[in-house]
Order: sequence, then C-alpha cells, then structure tokens
Amino acid sequence: MTQQTVTEAMVARLADAGVRHVFGVPGGECNLDFIAACDKLGVRFVLTRTETSAVMMACVASELTGTPGVAMTTRGPGLAAAANGVAYADLDRAALLLIADGYEDDQDWISHQRIDQVGLLAPMTRASSTLRGADPLEELERLLVAAQGHCPGPAYLEVAGSYIRAASPPVPARQEPPALPAPDVDALAQAKALLATARRPLVLAGLQARSPKAAAALRQFVAETGCPVLTTYKAKGVMSEHEPLGLGVYAGGVAEEPLMASADVILLYGFDPVEGPPSPWRYGAVRSIELTNHAFAHRLIDPAVSVVGNVSQSLAGLAASADSSGWDAGELAAAKEHLFTAALVPSGEGIAPHELVQAAIAALPSNTRITIDAGAHMLPVLHLWRCAEANQSLISRGLSTMGFAVPAAVAAALTDPSRTTVAFTGDGGIMMCLGELGTAVQQGCAPIVVVFNDSALTLIGAKQKRRQLSAAGVDFSRTDFAEIAAGFGWNSHRVDEAADLPAAFADALASGRPTLIDVTINPDAYDAQILAIRG
Repeated sequence: MTQQTVTEAMVARLADAGVRHVFGVPGGECNLDFIAACDKLGVRFVLTRTETSAVMMACVASELTGTPGVAMTTRGPGLAAAANGVAYADLDRAALLLIADGYEDDQDWISHQRIDQVGLLAPMTRASSTLRGADPLEELERLLVAAQGHCPGPAYLEVAGSYIRAASPPVPARQEPPALPAPDVDALAQAKALLATARRPLVLAGLQARSPKAAAALRQFVAETGCPVLTTYKAKGVMSEHEPLGLGVYAGGVAEEPLMASADVILLYGFDPVEGPPSPWRYGAVRSIELTNHAFAHRLIDPAVSVVGNVSQSLAGLAASADSSGWDAGELAAAKEHLFTAALVPSGEGIAPHELVQAAIAALPSNTRITIDAGAHMLPVLHLWRCAEANQSLISRGLSTMGFAVPAAVAAALTDPSRTTVAFTGDGGIMMCLGELGTAVQQGCAPIVVVFNDSALTLIGAKQKRRQLSAAGVDFSRTDFAEIAAGFGWNSHRVDEAADLPAAFADALASGRPTLIDVTINPDAYDAQILAIRG
C-alpha cells in the first residue's frame, strides 16, 4: 500500500475530527493536493464563488456541528479576500482552520502575489504555522487545539509543496482542546451570596450559552428557579422563546430597558462584550454577576462579581441561591409582549418590513433555521421570529458584517439538509455575495432567500437622517434580484403586493429547489422600528 502523503494525513485527521466539508476557491498550487486528498478520503470540497463566503460557510459549519470549520484559498489575492471571513471567525468566536498556499524556501526571488500572509492575519488568528522546522502533523494538532480553545477563533496554516507532498511522518496522538477550567471557588461563593439577596434576578445569556451543555444548564436553571431570560442576538433560542420565561432578545436599546432596569441582579451568562452595543452599558446601577468561560481583552461591563470557568458548572452552582419571587407572571408576560411587538409600527402603502416577516412566520415550518444579514431588516426579524433552540437563528454580531446571510444559509443547508433554511437579507447584503447563488445550485442544496428590496442602505440612511445630513451615498439603482436568481437556475419570485407573499412562500416550500423571493419593501416603517427597539 502506498504511504500517505502529509496532505492525505492532514485531511484524514480533519475527517476524524468531524469535518465533512472544505470550502474555498483554489489556486494552482497546494490547494489542488488538498482537493485530491478530500476526494480520496470522502471530504466534500465546496467550490464557492468568493473567498470571504468560503470562510463564512466554514464558520457556520463549525457553529452548527461543534467541529472545526475548514476553508482554503490560494495565496496573495485569495488570502487577502478571505480576511473579512477570518474577522468573522475572530469576533463571532467560530473555530476555523484556514489553509492557503505559500512559497517554497528557494523562491525568495519571487515578489509576484507575495504579501506577508501570516502578518496580515496575525491580529485575528489564535495561532499560525508555515510548517517550517516542525512536524507538519503536530503543527496541525496545535492549530486545531488553538482554534477550539477559549475563546475559539481562526487558526492559519500556510503550505508549500515540499512540506506536504512528502510521505507522512508517524501520525501523532490526537490532542483534544483543553477542558474549560472549573469555576473559581471564591468567586462562585461571592456570586451565591449576592444572588441570595435578589428577588428579581434576570439572566442575560450570550454566545457562550450556545453549546449544548451550556444551553441545557440554562434551561435546567430556569426550571428550578423561575428566573426570566433575555438573550443576545447570537444566543437567540438558547432559552426557548415559546416558553413564558424566554422573553426575547436584548438589542442594547430601549425596548428591553424597562425590564433590565427593574431587575435587582443581572446574571450575565456567557455574555461576550463583542455583542454589546457601541455605547456605554446602560445598567451600571443594577448589580451584575458575570459567568464566563474566559476573561476578555475589552470589557463592556464592570460586574460586582466575575466567575471565570465553565459557565454550565457556575450556573448549576447558583441555582440554590436564586429567588425569583419578585417577578410577577403578568408583568413578565407584558414585558415579553412588548419585546415581540416592538417592530409592529404603523406603515403606509406597500409592504412593510414586519408584514414580510409575519408572512414568513405564517408560511414556514416552526423549526426553520434562519440566517440574518446586517441591516435595518434584521430588527423586525429578530423581534418577531421565535426560536426554540440554540443556533436556530444565525447572525454576525461580533463583526456585524453584511454579506453573511446567503453564504450562511448555503452552509446551513449543506450541513443540516433535513430542515428548511431561510436567509433574510437586504439588497445591500445580497449584492456582496450574489455569486453564492451559483454555489447553492452546484451543491444541490435548497435554501430560501428573502430579499428586503428597498434599493438603499436603509440603516445607514437612518443614521444620516438623524445627523441631519443630506441624503447621499446610500441609495442603489433598482435591481430585480428575481431575474438574477433565475439566471443562476433558482426558482424565483418578484413580489410587489403583500397578498402575493403566501403563494410565494408556499411555492418555495413545494418546489424542492433553491428559491429567492425578491420583495419590494416600503422602508418608511424602519425609522419608527429603530426608535422603538434601539431608541
């Protein structure tokens, strides 16, 4: 039997870790070795249309499976184009391995396409390797451990042919990511003492609560204590929003302010500062307890007590100290109703954003997974859609990048084809990744893409208006995305009247094909929604 090459041994190791897809845009060098090894070993290479989308798809696959996401690019322009996806992995805390071509040791004379790729990514990566002077398989283990560490993020592997085409050295023992440390005993005792003084504790659950163990611990805590829960955008669904105590999302705005301000202790459960608003914390007068897996470089909140260590264990240790008797069931129900209706504002002619979301909710299965792009449309989606589980809603919050929803939906549909996947995007967001409509067709997956088409960067326009600046630089020329999608082989609809929405969604579900629904939106309601939710 022919001995494995280093490339084949690396791909075998990734497959053993649970990697089923590698996403990327190849060049003509070592990428081709990896594609051949993937084909040989049963790992599916997904040819994307852009490197940014490839990395975002890999990150979403990681978030849904709990295994490292893997993306691959060529050197120079390919690596540079992937940087926004790497930034997503960094700030949205996704375990990623990015592989890119490098140059051989005897090619110092080459300057064509040559940039300091390690240096370009260094501010965002948890670890990197060019395989120089080290066992390549041990280096791969080191990168995988770093990507899945605390906090998770991107690792970068730069390869040259002489390092990966040789026969594989002995395969080293598999290294598991380090276990989360146990909670600090003294800090946990302080947290218990503080929580015991509260009668109106409120949990604010963040992105660390999305793991299966952390979400289960939260639900058990709520069952034992009756404590109400708000979640960040990334953590939406970790406490089912169909349950009375799953109150909805924290937007860092005015919609949840009465509820937050009336708590006597805020329990920050896995809350990451990257999800906070770009403004000071509003609730410094309310005592807070932080439960986090790891410390942060940038702090948003100065908690009364910070417990660093396994958040699931920390929360379980607090249950006996929690008393939620100060909350009235009717009061909480009213607060939840307010949060879930904040986006329902008066609207004029045409289709209002919230009417489109309501039509989607009425038509789609309750377990539908949604992906949401950055933009004004995300507010009615987040505040009307109810999720029952973690990662049923996917969004970029740490980076808050546009161009996320479509590649995220493609990756989700590939990773979990058993459920309906719907991307909610604005016209600005989809224009950044239109080519990925072709990826969906080529890969045989069938997401539904809903475009809020108002021919503008509406959220930016609202900020412009608030500053009393003249309207300029935020309006697009008219685009018919339904025609564009049809050119890629998608089933598509252009909808100008609200009465036509149910039929469009019904056809999307029945077709079995990827479907784009391009909806002409009246943006007039956005200003009122922004004021009602964010202030």
